[in-house]
Amino acid sequence: MPRIKTTAACAAVAILVATALPAAAQTIKFSYPVSSESTMGRTVAHFADLVSEKTDGSVTVRGFPDAQLGNEIQSISSAQGGIVEMSVTTTAGLAALVPEFDLFQLPFTFSSYEQLDAVSRGPVGLSVLDKMEASNLKGLCYWDYGFRNITNNQRPVQQLSDAEGLRIRTIQNKVYIDSLSAMGINPTPLPFPETFTALETGAIDGNEIANDVTRASSFYEVQDYITETKHFTTLSVVFSSKAFWDGLDADQQAAVQEACDESSAYNREIINASSEETLTYLQEQGMELSVISEEALQEFRDAVKPVVDQVTSRLDAQLVEDFNAEVAKGATAQ
Repeated sequence: MPRIKTTAACAAVAILVATALPAAAQTIKFSYPVSSESTMGRTVAHFADLVSEKTDGSVTVRGFPDAQLGNEIQSISSAQGGIVEMSVTTTAGLAALVPEFDLFQLPFTFSSYEQLDAVSRGPVGLSVLDKMEASNLKGLCYWDYGFRNITNNQRPVQQLSDAEGLRIRTIQNKVYIDSLSAMGINPTPLPFPETFTALETGAIDGNEIANDVTRASSFYEVQDYITETKHFTTLSVVFSSKAFWDGLDADQQAAVQEACDESSAYNREIINASSEETLTYLQEQGMELSVISEEALQEFRDAVKPVVDQVTSRLDAQLVEDFNAEVAKGATAQ
């Protein structure tokens, strides 16, 4: 009997000690494809500060910019395998795993950041994030690079016919490729780290990307013209390895999620604050700006409508209906 009491007492002490122990220290390798000077790089740094603060230092974040740990596709695979703890990847890059992300790159769907935020952070956006778990990933929140615009070194693009035949680098995503093809462009998928050299050597004529990335990656050195088409968003998903996420305790998970949500607001704040200044900077570096008229822009919209119809027809009808309702609601709330 005394032996039983002693064993029980030891077990109770062990439980008390275990619950009193501080959370195990964790280090997050955070992979992202662009410069640390970009808005995305600044957002990663802000996220790292928030995580350290909210976890009392039990979780630290180390950013790896410029695709040091691999391009978007490689970072996704590394996170699935637990090699990289966290990354941020465009919805276009993730659509191969979660086709519903294609909703967020439908061309000319969003007219403002406020509308995009309302939809991505609403029921549809959050439900699509949850679908990542089936691919061994944990979707946490959305960040953004800004609207994508066409740049090139051949001619100003002021109407649909001006885009005809331009070899434009894009992401390896069917919606992107089909949409650009519908505009008469010759889409050329390339990994992001190869883009500058391809532009410099003339292997491609131009790029379609957010202005902030054009600035941070010095693409203005090898591009003469920029057109504010705003044809796609560059909505991106912050996600973690599911294995890593499951290894965090409940408090750490809550802190990291909270830090992600807060950094999402910070990301939008700095994009809004810098958008006009960035465009002015690009012009000061010698890029010629073209602003498309509403009439000319409608030509682009009409050209890509078959692509929009094709994408939405292969997704769940109720999800598409909910998405369209949120897009319309976001438009009226502006």
